[in-house]
Amino acid sequence: MIKKIFYLFLFITTNIYAQNIDLNIGETKAENYFEEFSFEFVKGKIFVPVEIEGKTYRFILDTGAPNIISKEINDLINPKLLKSIPITDASGKKENLNVVSVKELKFGNILFEQTATLVYDLNSSPIFKCFGIDGFIGSNMLRNSIIQIDVEENKIRLTDDKNKLSLNKKNSSKIKLIGSQSSPYLWIKLKGLDSGKEQVLIDTGMGGLYDVSYKNYDVFKKENIFNPIGESKGASSIGLFGDVPDNTHLRLHLPILKINELELENCITTTTNDNNSRIGSELLKYGIMTIDFKNKRFYLNPKTKKINIEKLEYDFTKTIKNGKLIIGFVWDNNLKKKISYEDEIIEINEKPVSICDLISKEVVSENDKSIKLKIKPKKGEIFEIEINKKTTANTVYN
Repeated sequence: MIKKIFYLFLFITTNIYAQNIDLNIGETKAENYFEEFSFEFVKGKIFVPVEIEGKTYRFILDTGAPNIISKEINDLINPKLLKSIPITDASGKKENLNVVSVKELKFGNILFEQTATLVYDLNSSPIFKCFGIDGFIGSNMLRNSIIQIDVEENKIRLTDDKNKLSLNKKNSSKIKLIGSQSSPYLWIKLKGLDSGKEQVLIDTGMGGLYDVSYKNYDVFKKENIFNPIGESKGASSIGLFGDVPDNTHLRLHLPILKINELELENCITTTTNDNNSRIGSELLKYGIMTIDFKNKRFYLNPKTKKINIEKLEYDFTKTIKNGKLIIGFVWDNNLKKKISYEDEIIEINEKPVSICDLISKEVVSENDKSIKLKIKPKKGEIFEIEINKKTTANTVYN
């Protein structure tokens, strides 16, 4: 199964599924290598330079996805076609995408050869187009390497020898590489009144910290682990090929999320339609992450071993539909009387909405304690509303 998860406002996702194709094709002939290079970290996305046929492109490092190149690169380099496969996105829509063999690709000056890669028209998606990206470095290409991501020093370190990195086995745990693209999965611990553990996808393409699949939550809800703090019917995602149908989801408070030796207190998460739960790039704020694909271990060198991540949050989410910014989920019952799913947001803090700015820039400061919206409702007249952030960890859900 191939899947791509991409985030905006933590909840805009693009999932794709395919079968009967092995993407674990291609390799590097380099041995005993070590490369260190800089990257951009913007809106929770890891942007890296990639060289193909002498030209440098802007890719996203995404361990939750396979390698992908844009249609423009494909047309320019004319790689060998391996197969055309049907892809199903999160909305259930299907399209055929080509799988090609990219002859040579340089990532951190390490040459990867004959890598199986999907071809997709990235400009057809408002998210990818606004980020100005040319492709994705995925888990299938990294399956025999070790990659370390250090946000504080703004460095990525790529090697095939764990001894070339500063690693402490006490801060590590085993991972499993699953499926046709060697997706890395890790066991994490969940603690409420009761305790449990869950196998999650390590997804550096996800901008959030932790999302739980509704399927997994359905198992955990029999235990006293999660505290439901909100329920909403709506959508806060778009599929690769179009809009995703609305669904009912839950907002949850998790008292303790433990990843290796790091304990994160007061985690707020939301259920998703995906089959798998996942941890994302927000984890990089709390320590240096190393995914050792080669030896199947995950290292996290935390700044401190226990952090309370409770923060003020808004009781609604935003998403995009038909090229417009709209209200996604509304968690607070009083707020539901004022705004609803599909209400259009036409101004934020008295400025007209620019979809690309919202996707690729920090338009709303995390330090702001309130936001002013001009809303065009599905029915009725345009109105303005100011919404305050609040602490949600101790919210009582009815």
